Amino acid sequence: MRCLGKIDSKRWCEAHYSADDLRHSAAFGQKYSVRAPISGMNWSRLHWFGGFLASNLEPFEECLLLVTQWGVWPSSENLHLFHRMRESYGENRPIEDAPGHLFMKHERADLVTFIELALLSGWDFYLLPMPICRTAFVSHDEFVELQMNNLGDAKQAAQALPGAIVNGES
Repeated sequence: MRCLGKIDSKRWCEAHYSADDLRHSAAFGQKYSVRAPISGMNWSRLHWFGGFLASNLEPFEECLLLVTQWGVWPSSENLHLFHRMRESYGENRPIEDAPGHLFMKHERADLVTFIELALLSGWDFYLLPMPICRTAFVSHDEFVELQMNNLGDAKQAAQALPGAIVNGES
């Protein structure tokens, strides 16, 4: 894993997704979305959920975990753990200077761990794989949105997430 600063994260997104505004699902060009609440999630399943999100993005050569909002619930954030994890990769910049986390395909376990920490911290973040297969957005407002082009994949993902709704069906 290597961290990307704000400018490098934006350039990576623009180069791979042709998107400069990540707030709109149309930026990813996916036909279907699955939106599910995570407010009632049993957090003992946190590791499963992080793995589910990572596996939903496969296959990928690299995946950008881009944190777009933090500090909403400071009492939920474990910045000490977050910084110690990043230090293990030689990264010393604060999240506001380096919000992007680029994982290679062989670093899937690391990706899952960082997803778990972002979930626990109540952050908004995107999961953006290359090549583009599917994307994910997790909101501090306690929902997840998965985007994909295959309706069968969308329905399968929705079955795994209680309360999920598939959008884009005709």
